[in-house]
Amino acid sequence: MRDVIIASANNHSAERIKTILQSGGIFVRSLLCSGNEVLAFTGVYPRALVVCGRLGDMTALTLANMLPQGCDVIHLLPSGESQAVFVSNMVEINMPLDRVEFLRTVKVMAATENEVLSRHKKSDETEEILDRAKRIIMNRHHVSEREAHKILQRRSMESGMKLLELARMIGDE
Repeated sequence: MRDVIIASANNHSAERIKTILQSGGIFVRSLLCSGNEVLAFTGVYPRALVVCGRLGDMTALTLANMLPQGCDVIHLLPSGESQAVFVSNMVEINMPLDRVEFLRTVKVMAATENEVLSRHKKSDETEEILDRAKRIIMNRHHVSEREAHKILQRRSMESGMKLLELARMIGDE
């Protein structure tokens, strides 16, 4: 997970946001009060995710444009406000916060590239296992890939095994 920091001129708001994030299992590295503090912090931690409220010295848009590549901003907008500007490293969420949506957004954005790549790798491995099992069934029963998949699903349901477990067993035969 990337370092998560909260930037807000209002200390009370920053503490509330921190409480929400920590209740969702997200570690908050630091609470900062100004955009300049965020820029100094990201000089040391260049892959940080900044959850940004209202700042006294600059706007969230200015901050997002000044951050090093690899830093992202979740901008918490007061209700009714909206920015019509698109910045590739900034996402905007209107207040009041939907707790679940907010936590989901932070978790997705805080996931490192390695975590995302490992999920893709696992799905590729799963596909390879299923494809191998289907090829074996296709050769044994002289059926199409679609029919082989149906056979695999039916056997999985009949045996009470997960599809992937059954595919592994067939592939290991």
